[in-house]
Amino acid sequence: MSKIVVFWDAMLDIYIFGNTDRKNPESPMPLLKVEKQEIRLWWASNVAHNIANLNWSVELISLLWDDGNRKLFNKICEEKNIKINELIMDAPTITKTRYLDSQYKQQLLRVDYEEKKKITNDQVWKLKNMLEEIKPEIILISDYDKWIITPESVETVKNYANENNIKILVDIKPKNLELFYDVFLVKPNFKEFCEMMWITWIENTEENITKYGKEFVQRYRTNIVITRGWKWSSLITKQWDVYHIPSEELKVFDVSWAWDTYIATLTYAISNNYSLVDAIKLSNKASWVVVWKVWTAAITREELWFL
Repeated sequence: MSKIVVFWDAMLDIYIFGNTDRKNPESPMPLLKVEKQEIRLWWASNVAHNIANLNWSVELISLLWDDGNRKLFNKICEEKNIKINELIMDAPTITKTRYLDSQYKQQLLRVDYEEKKKITNDQVWKLKNMLEEIKPEIILISDYDKWIITPESVETVKNYANENNIKILVDIKPKNLELFYDVFLVKPNFKEFCEMMWITWIENTEENITKYGKEFVQRYRTNIVITRGWKWSSLITKQWDVYHIPSEELKVFDVSWAWDTYIATLTYAISNNYSLVDAIKLSNKASWVVVWKVWTAAITREELWFL
């Protein structure tokens, strides 16, 4: 079984549900009587959760702080069969807490614990040691533009991958693209793709995707998969082969927020020696399943293979 390592920006996603039947005697703001709480993994940790749910070996490397939420994060990762490799920082473990009215399905308030701090040189050294100890067979970088993406951290990962003939797949923000020449695959959505190509706006057509996708491949020397909302996915390979791949499950639906499941399934399929085209077909299906779920969600093996 190939071991997948997922980097970087991990987060706790907390949902607190309740009712607002009673008036708040202290303020015009609603008074929420708590009924239940749900805690989920998000960002790179949700990507790892999706891979683990497919019964595949996965480890997560991320920055955490030595606080109560770190302990909670580790507990959930253990429950989800995700091995966590921690780089300890002096900022809060990223946590977003949403307070929701159960009856009206409305968000009343969101509270964020987050502070941007760059990874240190000492942590970059620890990162290198972690990779040498884990010995991954495929690397997935899930970037939400927080603090861990730096030239030094990316160079460390790329050097290790090149020395050991390991594929790197990246789901990154456009501002960090220049760090990722010569990786195996980049997966932006259509909006991010336009930003990466410095295009203000183009029509989301196969002709435009083909034209600018080939320019992207030539410039960055990588395969690219572009998720295109209800038009699903397009692949342009390093050899300039072009594939526009609809979903066999549903022709018209927006899967734009199912990106964690998409890149997780794509990486899982590639680690199982799928062709890129077949891997994308499987990712389309997984996204279709998850997009029907509520809030942050992960695919299961049963859903992927038996629905």
